Amino acid sequence: MRAHLACAVALALSGCTAHRPPAQAPARASEPALEFLGEFVVEPVPAGHRLETARFGGISGLTLDLTTGELLGICDEGAPNRVFVFRTDLAARPFRVDLKSYFPLPLGPGAPERLDPEALAMTRAGRLFVASEGFGRAEPRVPPAIVEFTRRADYVGRLAVPSKFIPPATGPLIHGVRANEAFESLTVTPDDQRLFTGTETALVQDGEPADAQHGTVARILEYQASGGSFEPRREFGYPVDPMPATSFTPSIFISGLVELLALDGTELLSLERAYAEESGGQRRNTNRIRIFHTSLAGATDVSSFDSLRGRRGVTLARKTLVLDLADVLGLSPALPGLENFEGMGFGPPLPDGSRTILLVSDDNFSQRQRTTFLLFRLRER
Repeated sequence: MRAHLACAVALALSGCTAHRPPAQAPARASEPALEFLGEFVVEPVPAGHRLETARFGGISGLTLDLTTGELLGICDEGAPNRVFVFRTDLAARPFRVDLKSYFPLPLGPGAPERLDPEALAMTRAGRLFVASEGFGRAEPRVPPAIVEFTRRADYVGRLAVPSKFIPPATGPLIHGVRANEAFESLTVTPDDQRLFTGTETALVQDGEPADAQHGTVARILEYQASGGSFEPRREFGYPVDPMPATSFTPSIFISGLVELLALDGTELLSLERAYAEESGGQRRNTNRIRIFHTSLAGATDVSSFDSLRGRRGVTLARKTLVLDLADVLGLSPALPGLENFEGMGFGPPLPDGSRTILLVSDDNFSQRQRTTFLLFRLRER
């Protein structure tokens, strides 16, 4: 298994001799662990409800407002862009996540005219950042963005995005992020000094996306607090695993990095989602959802490299498997295919002071899917 994963990364980089510890190495004593505490399904908004017009669903990212204790969830529907506000009750049995309200994200003038929001993060001071994947399936292409709002959702500005992430506005896609596989993740460190985002898969110039034969290398982009804002600082190669084997021949498949959660300035939790769907009559599908402890300590800063293809001597971020949802005991058997979990954030602390983590599934506004929250205790050894 270890040799296979190392080879997979080498193939994805087309000759790059990237140094990478195995993704599923045994957990060391210092590795965090997650204890499953329960699940909760948010029911669809009934007809006539005051929030019916908000079209609830599509929750793709989570962040905790430390001032109000409320949970914010970004909707990944293009327009109107909106953030849902939840009230959590961890003392209830089972715990509850109740939809309270929502607020829109303003667009132009001044603010971006179009956003494809996928993740959000809030600082202790209430600065709200939203990651947008951009729009790459039509021309002119709209590049990915990190946009800042106030707590009350007033537009503040955009963070600079290095040019290597920006696709050409028109013509062949020879550079930058791939369509719908850009900034899926966003997190701020507890001291508000760093902000991290990551591409779901490799940049076009870095390599091919993951498939059943090989993994790939996405990029984690670090922003450093500077002069009241954040500026791009370092970048790190993140090893994405190959597609897992399926019992059917998939016609649609994807494997990528969909969320990050900063524990401190170098240690993060990363959420990978692999999805495969069969064509034809049965249209079977499956999700594989895994959480890793990812360390940037000792990883090569690749910000000066426009391309990683053929690059030698690159040390990738180290990741260790923390949790595979397929192995979690106590999940409802009605949770089909583990759903489309792609949001992860801190929840309110438990009575004993330990930190909690919430996962949320994006229902894709489908009647066959649901908005499900999973609650975990973070055990920091």
